[in-house]
Amino acid sequence: MFCLVLLTYRYAGIPADWNYLVFAFLGTIVAYSYIKNVPAQVSFKSGVFLLLQRSPWWVHIMGIISVLLVATFSVVQQIGLVFFMILSLAYILPGPAKLAPFRDYGAIKIVIVALVWSGVTVLLPLRLLHHISEKTLLLFLAQTLWIIVLTIPFEFRDSGKDVLRHPTWPQKLGPLRTKILGTVLLMICAVIHLYLSVGPEIESDLLITFWGSPFLITLCLTCFGLLMAQSKQSYWYSAFWIEAIPIAWLLMTYFY
Repeated sequence: MFCLVLLTYRYAGIPADWNYLVFAFLGTIVAYSYIKNVPAQVSFKSGVFLLLQRSPWWVHIMGIISVLLVATFSVVQQIGLVFFMILSLAYILPGPAKLAPFRDYGAIKIVIVALVWSGVTVLLPLRLLHHISEKTLLLFLAQTLWIIVLTIPFEFRDSGKDVLRHPTWPQKLGPLRTKILGTVLLMICAVIHLYLSVGPEIESDLLITFWGSPFLITLCLTCFGLLMAQSKQSYWYSAFWIEAIPIAWLLMTYFY
């Protein structure tokens, strides 16, 4: 998430807000730790107890620091973060009346993850300076589609062991149809960025486009990662190679 926030600052020409970057970095670690330590099939009360009990002490310290950093953000950004934090908690913990967390609904969990990541990495960094426009929202949509596709290899990896209330995309559609759908989403993402780059000018104080060699290479890497994904893939295929794609994208922006 840190890399994607920094990419937004670089492409938008906005000076990096290091308080926000540190928040994104720490918040990602905290969220991953909480998800790992709280089973989906527990009550809300048990989930909170397990979250506090099983997570290492340093994760809680990071969580406290993240909350303190939020106090340095603009009011508009704080409101947005509250919304995305509620979505994140609803993804991790079960709701009242025995409602399962979002991650127990395979068809939508990948969309929730993408919305939160896109909001935190695109919408909120730009909203910080009150630069919200039609172009920004299109960029948010394109980023959401790209993150959905980037996440699909993880769905393949977990499809053999996930026992959810509703099947994931690979479980529901099958490997081939899931890869076709992911490829179509990448094509839509590319069309949006091309439109933002060469289409009619949209009234905005902030000109944003990811279009360029680093972005196109990133799309190719994402598509390759999607097409090569399988249920019996190596753990490191997703944990290292797929997660390295945003890092590679960021590094490429310094050389192109």
